[in-house]
Amino acid sequence: MTEAEAIAKRIESFGAGRAFTAADFSDVAGRRNAANALGRLHTKGGIARAIRGVYYVPERSALMGTEVPASADEVVRAVARANKWIVAPSGDAALNALGLDTQVPAKLVYVSSGPYKRYKYGPYDIELRHRANRDLLDCSQITCTIVQALKALGRENVGDEEIGTLARNLTEEQAGAFLEESTGLTSWVAEAAKKIWGAKHGQDR
Repeated sequence: MTEAEAIAKRIESFGAGRAFTAADFSDVAGRRNAANALGRLHTKGGIARAIRGVYYVPERSALMGTEVPASADEVVRAVARANKWIVAPSGDAALNALGLDTQVPAKLVYVSSGPYKRYKYGPYDIELRHRANRDLLDCSQITCTIVQALKALGRENVGDEEIGTLARNLTEEQAGAFLEESTGLTSWVAEAAKKIWGAKHGQDR
């Protein structure tokens, strides 16, 4: 099997909407060869391009009869993997990711261990803002996202409704990880973690 065939076969196993870069095939081909193979697949129409170097498996909407693009978050994750950056949505993007705000913002801001970057993807302006590694390495992806969302709300705006929404939208594993990792965080964030865990298990807050 050639490198190009191995890449094409792996892409076939990806679900629709999955974003990827040449770096995701480093175990089967060099970066340049993988990039060339992806470029050829794109030219043939087998995959779609989101931004430079980032592609995705297109999904067709049966209702609209049009192609559904990969989510902006998928594109950001692909960029982060390729560059070995740690990223987490911030501000309105974090609120939307956790169901605290149903309106998708036109500008998506992420905190990142990498340099400052801006991307234009479809209707979205994506901005990666650098944060020190220590601010991102000490917690899991979900905890970083929850912390960013709580900061966006502000301490005075985190009430029973917000706690309840987070309790419903987080999985048992995610809520547990946040509770465990919150011990070294700001006291009001740690208290929110306890309330979320309690709400998820039907305990009085």
